[in-house]
Amino acid sequence: MAPSIPVPTQGGMFHTFQGVTPRKQSSDSGDTAKTSGGGTAKRITTPHACAECKRRKIRCDGQQPCGQCLSSRAPKRCFYDKHRQRVIPSRKTLEALSQSLEECRSILKRLFPNHDIQSLLPLPRQELLHLLDRPVNDTIIALPSPPLHHSTASIDGGSPTLCGSDEGLAGLEQIPSRDSEWDEERRGRDNIPAEADDVNALSLSVDRQASYLGASSIKAALMVMLKVQPALRNSLTPPLNSVEMAHNLPILRQKVVNAKEPQRVPWSWKGQTLIDAYFKRVHVLTPMLDEASFRADYLEGQRFDTPWLALLNMVFAMGSISAMKSDDYNHLNYYSRAMEYLPMDSFGSSHIEVVQALALIGGFYLHYINRPNMANAVIGAAIRMASALGLHRESLASGPLGNHSDVAAAETRRRTWWSLFYLDTCATTTLGRPSFGRWGPAINVRCPDSGLNSGRDSAQHAGILPLVENIKFCKIATAVQDMLAISPLLRTDDRCNLDGQLVNWYSNLPWLLRTSDPCAEPLYIARCLMKWRYQNLRMLLHRPVLLNLASSGASHAAEHDIAAIEACRDLAKQTIEDIAREWTRNQMSGWNAVWFLYQAAMIPLVSIFWQWDSPRVPDWQKQTETILELMEAMEDWSLAARRSREVIWRMYEASRQLEPSLRAAAAAAAVAQQQQHTSSLSPQLQMITGHDGNSMLGALNGDGSDIHMSPIGLGPDGFDDMMGMLDQHGLWDFDGMLWAGSDEMEWVQQHFGGNPGNFPGLQLSPATPASAGLDGATSFPFVH
Repeated sequence: MAPSIPVPTQGGMFHTFQGVTPRKQSSDSGDTAKTSGGGTAKRITTPHACAECKRRKIRCDGQQPCGQCLSSRAPKRCFYDKHRQRVIPSRKTLEALSQSLEECRSILKRLFPNHDIQSLLPLPRQELLHLLDRPVNDTIIALPSPPLHHSTASIDGGSPTLCGSDEGLAGLEQIPSRDSEWDEERRGRDNIPAEADDVNALSLSVDRQASYLGASSIKAALMVMLKVQPALRNSLTPPLNSVEMAHNLPILRQKVVNAKEPQRVPWSWKGQTLIDAYFKRVHVLTPMLDEASFRADYLEGQRFDTPWLALLNMVFAMGSISAMKSDDYNHLNYYSRAMEYLPMDSFGSSHIEVVQALALIGGFYLHYINRPNMANAVIGAAIRMASALGLHRESLASGPLGNHSDVAAAETRRRTWWSLFYLDTCATTTLGRPSFGRWGPAINVRCPDSGLNSGRDSAQHAGILPLVENIKFCKIATAVQDMLAISPLLRTDDRCNLDGQLVNWYSNLPWLLRTSDPCAEPLYIARCLMKWRYQNLRMLLHRPVLLNLASSGASHAAEHDIAAIEACRDLAKQTIEDIAREWTRNQMSGWNAVWFLYQAAMIPLVSIFWQWDSPRVPDWQKQTETILELMEAMEDWSLAARRSREVIWRMYEASRQLEPSLRAAAAAAAVAQQQQHTSSLSPQLQMITGHDGNSMLGALNGDGSDIHMSPIGLGPDGFDDMMGMLDQHGLWDFDGMLWAGSDEMEWVQQHFGGNPGNFPGLQLSPATPASAGLDGATSFPFVH
């Protein structure tokens, strides 16, 4: 092969090595023809070069094959790589990735709260599982929320009757329509009792839609009873007579007043009494005020700024409620004065006194006068204001601590935040609405310091111990609330896990909060409310199972569903008994006692309407009658006692009136069915009767021991028809009732009596349902 010699190109800068054999320079001639008016050639530009030109780092004309590859006699090497366009992620994609990353971090933080993520990376899978099994002290691990759409196969251990049964409870959720009007905004023009509201079903609005309520609300229990027994609607629709009106509470109307100069509030014995009542019966639940500082400011009478005056009047209002009976309305005057100092602009205030005043309004007062929707909005605004003040962050709460006042201020910030957390949890758990993130990884403020100047609280016998323990309870309650808001019917494992957390919390309470020994009144009030609220939340956790089965009219249920229903009923009964024994004659006790009794009353009432023929109906009726008696005794100590009693009494009377008609209808259906089979029963009865007219039951071994009912309903030879007849309600129903009306029935009653237990030798197989032969017994397939 001839050696190659370098030949300079026209450009003079680039060299191409080629052989001595001349060849046609097509590309060069083309480049020469493309000249500008000035005589200079245009520079070849191409988006990308071929692979060979990239390797040799020379200019490429972008042809196929290009001129350089043709010049080097290597056209086969000329190919172009597929151009890969650079992908720039959008802002939406980045936000989605960032949110997903934060969610993963949040889950890891809940799973491994005491470990750093970097320390977990080298650990194998078994070691990570081992860390999950270790107990975590003072840490509530929130369960993952159930998926919005889960298949039946994905639910382990779920009851076949409950799989996909979210649709059954979906009708219990009420979405407000566009033209719906709540009772809270109709009070100004309609004659609505002051203690009635739609949220708690005290207004008996069975047809008109109210605000949104989930399946874990009281309204859901009322809708289930109406679905099971539609005749109940007639008992609930008549309005209350004027004589039945419980109270003449003045109508609250927001007055438009001109801004006036705030004035000092001088000290008075009445004001001092109201402050004493507040710190005795209210402060122990939400110790967000510095009592020593508050009392000193009132005694001196030097403060007259609007945030302080608003807070002072709300302390007066709550003190008036806790010190007086329910027919005293002086608290309205204090509430009206407080609202004069809380215009719409106050939501932008930076004073912690405004947040504390709004906490008393939305957490206590508006619930007392039965305005739960307004209370929910106010307490939500207070939480937003608290977050704007940074109360949820420990770094901001602590700050540069110096003297004693700085330490006290930091502690007041902590107590204010956790008091809001407690009030919002207690108010919204029974509404079926989500918590909207009141607890999460971003909230790192410490619990209040129980060892910091314990003498600063009026609840000196308990300090802030009730609040510290209630914080732990509210974290569990928030997890329960969020999971029930997603799906009222939880998986069995999740429900049992949450219930176990609640039981563990109560069993680990300090002895001072669990004992029944006599104690100071502030501690006694806190102790009773903690136990009642604990029982109510456990009852709320299991109640959707009862509502679902009652709504569907099911007569069979899985074992774990029966256990949930029995737990719900036992908790309702225990709540009634505890309140009857523990409530005291003041409104902080009576007000809460009526509320928890009202919640507990739904369990026996739903059970009566659903299983009206159960042998446990007398016990449920006794529980309801006990509630009615207690509410009558609490009328002086609760604004809503008489109205709540009226609602429960109407439901109870309707159940008593419906029961005879239901029994008559069942008896008529049974008689009709018996008459259809009369012709087929006669020869069978003749077979049973011997030629001498005696029963053949005594002819077998003398005691009838050869007769044995098998699990599938087959008996000994010659008696299959009789056993099938007994098993199919041919002669006796499951309660042992004998249907008369024919000669054959009279003959059977004469020889055998009215109960299958009168057969001297009849034995039931252990596998046979107990309801087929035991009078009043509880059958496993039937929920009684």
